[in-house]
This record gives sequence, structure tokens and C-alpha cells, in this order.
Amino acid sequence: MTDQTTQLPGPDFVAGVALSTVADGVPLLGHAHGEPVILVRRGDDLFAVGAFCTHYGGPLAEGLLVDETIRCPWHHACFSLRTGEALRAPALNPIACRRVEQRDGTVHVGDVIPPEPAPSVRPAGDGALSASIVIVGGGAAGHAAAEMLRHEGHAGTITMLSADDSLPCDRPNLSKNYLAGSAPEDWIPLRSAEFYREQRIDVKLNALVVDIDTVARQVQLEGGRRLDYGALLLATGAEPVRLAIPGADLPHVHYLRTWSDSRALVGAAKTARRAVVIGASFIGLEVAASLRARHVDVQVVDSRSLVQRLIPNPPRITKPQPASINTLRGHGRAERERSLIQSLLLTTTGRPRPATSTTGIPAGPSLARPRRGGRGRAGGSGRGSPR
Repeated sequence: MTDQTTQLPGPDFVAGVALSTVADGVPLLGHAHGEPVILVRRGDDLFAVGAFCTHYGGPLAEGLLVDETIRCPWHHACFSLRTGEALRAPALNPIACRRVEQRDGTVHVGDVIPPEPAPSVRPAGDGALSASIVIVGGGAAGHAAAEMLRHEGHAGTITMLSADDSLPCDRPNLSKNYLAGSAPEDWIPLRSAEFYREQRIDVKLNALVVDIDTVARQVQLEGGRRLDYGALLLATGAEPVRLAIPGADLPHVHYLRTWSDSRALVGAAKTARRAVVIGASFIGLEVAASLRARHVDVQVVDSRSLVQRLIPNPPRITKPQPASINTLRGHGRAERERSLIQSLLLTTTGRPRPATSTTGIPAGPSLARPRRGGRGRAGGSGRGSPR
């Protein structure tokens, strides 16, 4: 999603740069063989790696260097300078590493180094890992755990239980580019169905975990089915806070968490002329901006001062497409907020006022809480992180 081909930045590393210009611990942005590259000096070692994060294209030249790693300034993905491997979420794919040579005080960058082979597969049950691992949650955290288990050579069974109806997806896009209409469907899944088959990761969709028995080492799904586990990982993420006011259950009221939720908003925005976003969190403001990109009039309602902290006295959310913001403060704020939201959802006759509305209220954790006897309920989700 970044256009890096129109103009290559910085010096040509193939032609070479003076070693004296490469400061220790300061990435130098340039290019090699038609690709943006950063050159990094760490003591006597020199590294040349791709200049952009593989997650959202963040500029690694502005990132943080820690030992032999570099961290993206946007979402803190971490990459090895020596191998290019993605060491920390949210990045899943490596950055390219290139050969570096020194000749007569000049540094030259060459071809891409082929990635190292994957670690050998360990027999099931070898070491501390159990032969069977169940991951409760189908978000980015659950997916990253499953993928890293295979990457590290675990050969036992891996089952991911997701209450969603789609494969793990790029949730930030659901309130941004995808909702705005600028991201195609194939951008959204983190991996394809073929990837999970090849990696022998059994992803069960619409699989809501309702009970955990830690004594019998079993999870129970909605409907009564039970699954055994050797090791259990809870990656259930968070759930949107639900409104508890008249009108909150009307069909034009939406909550945004899953790909299906975003699709429903996209469908509503095709005919809607006006929308109310309840909550000026980051997600709420992203939703507002995305709906404005679809030429929907947007009103944002919030009782907190996040907007003022970010942009003092903001006249608009995005330019040149303004949206109105109602910020309620002072004595009786909660009751006035409740009254305003209710009035926006309903008229005195009970008919819907806005064509659509959605909530950007901060999410709460979706947890599995143990009960006596070693059992617990999985907080109504079995889903992964909302982001």
C-alpha cells in the first residue's frame, strides 16, 4: 500500500557510499537495485534491509534500533537486521536483507540474501510444548501464535477456535481503508485458507467457546461439543461495549468488530445519507472519516475530551470533509449523554432518525474466567483482538 517506485530516495548504495557517512545506530535511507533500502551500522557490522515495514509500510528509517533489531515507528513491529525475520507482531512477513561489502572505505550493497530455511520440525510433545494446542480466539494474536508455533518447529496439532465467520483478518482496515472503500477484499485476510491447510492449523469458524474445564482439559463449544487440549492459549481479545438504552437494538444500530460488521456498515453506507458515531475513540473517529469518504453526513457524540487532547478546538475531523462533533462535559454529563444518544436513535414516535449509526465506545476485555471445580466460561467471545 505504499508507492515506492515513483522516486527512489537517498544515495545509490550499489554505487557505494563512504563508510564515514554511515553513523553507528542511525539508519541511512537510500536505494539498491531499484528498491528503497536502509543501511545500518552496529559496531563493526553493517546491515542493509528493506526500508518499509511489511505490516502497513511504515518508514523503518525513522524506526528504533535495539541491538541487532529495528522497530517500526508506526505499530512497533520488530525485525532482525541480520535475517530480516519478523520477530514481533503485528508484522508477519520478513523484510529483505541484502549483501554488504566494504571496498577502500566505501560501502556497497548487493543482491538480496535468500531467506534462511525454516527450523526443523520437532516431534510432537518434544520439549515444553504439548502435542495438542488449542487457541481460543481467531484474531491477530491467535493467528500470530499459531504461525509462530509452526515457524519454531512445533509438529503437534494446532486448533484455533474463532467465533467469527471469517478467517483471521486485518482488523485495523475494517474501520479505515476497507470501510472507506479504498481497500479490496483480498487485503483483509491475514493469510489464505490454503496457508492454514499447508501449515496444518485447524481453524474452526463460528466456534464460540462457552466453557473451559481445566481439570479434564477440555473446552466446550456452543452447542455442546467438547474438544480436548494438551495446552490452552486464550487470545480472546475484546468486545465492544453494548448500549443499554431504548433504540440500541434497532436494525440500523451497528457495532464494529468483525469483518461481517464492517461489511454491514459498507452496505448501509451505500444508501445512508446521515450517520451518528457514538464515541470519539480512535476507532470511532476512523469510522467517521471513512463514512465521510463515502459522502455520508456524520455526527460524532462523545462525553470525553479525546478530540480536544488530540486537536484543540477541532472544526472538523478530516479535510475537506467535515463532520460535526458533540462533546459533553461537566455536571450531569452522563445523563445528558444518554439523553442525547437516545434522541439521536429515536424520534418521539419511535421511528429511527439516522439512516445508520455505529459505536466507537472503547472495548472491554473478553476473558475466560475460571469457576470452582476448575471450570470457566469464555466471556461470550472466543474471538481475537478487535484490532
